[in-house]
Amino acid sequence: MQAKECLVILNPAANRGEAGKREGEIRRLLRGADFAFELKRTEAPGHATELAREAVQAGVPLVVAAGGDGTVNEVAQALVGTEVALGILPIGSGNDYVRALGVPRGLEAAARRLLTAEPRWVDVGQVQEGRYFLNSLGMGIDGQIAWDYRRMRFFRGEAGYLMATLLEILRFRSFSVKVEADGWTFTGRLLTTAVMNGPYAGGGFYLAPQARPEDGQLDLVSIGDYPRLVRFSVLPKTRDGSYLKLARVQLRRVREVRIQADRPLPVHMDGELLPQPVSHLSVRLLPRALKVI
Repeated sequence: MQAKECLVILNPAANRGEAGKREGEIRRLLRGADFAFELKRTEAPGHATELAREAVQAGVPLVVAAGGDGTVNEVAQALVGTEVALGILPIGSGNDYVRALGVPRGLEAAARRLLTAEPRWVDVGQVQEGRYFLNSLGMGIDGQIAWDYRRMRFFRGEAGYLMATLLEILRFRSFSVKVEADGWTFTGRLLTTAVMNGPYAGGGFYLAPQARPEDGQLDLVSIGDYPRLVRFSVLPKTRDGSYLKLARVQLRRVREVRIQADRPLPVHMDGELLPQPVSHLSVRLLPRALKVI
């Protein structure tokens, strides 16, 4: 079998610096899987996008993101709309997107899949700034949770997201919003509104059980306001998707969304925060815009 050519972009800062320690393991696994590869380490936020863009210009057929959802998001910014395929070695803290794609979470199995799996085209979400998200976008309490998690020093992965969630259950202030989506309009107070292209977000929260990255739709989820003590029973239900049965929760399958909030709010895309909180947001679906392994 002819060796497969690819560029591996390793984010050594993923999973609070643990990902960088696995470079030797990645090299060993890819050599064993008959890959002709070059590995480059990122040096700063945004560097993964630059490296991926250079690979596209050089005609590299496969770019592999080694890290978490944020690393995958950065790499994909340069690949959307091209013929270059995205591969993933999931060594980050969240790894929600690989669950949606069916990529094995173990590093060795994921490396084998890169060689054997056929590429397929999946949908992508785009916000008005021109940035893309692959799996999830959250505005409100989940954006604030992502903000808190980024600043945590002592908790990683699922435990970190859970700690940040408990913190915001107590202190997050709901917001007034107008949401317009494919002819449907909602006005009221919310804790969050999320636009999902895959079922999981935030390290395993099951926000949109029916969402699939290639179904030609986005799942818009809105959680209404609850008193703080009631939130302790509501938000844990997002772990298994049972929160969707609650009266103040709405789910719509859409292709375009416009959100107008009464104050600027943190927004995450695949766990990565927009540079500044925003009060207005427009999101649209780009069907079959990214080739993935």
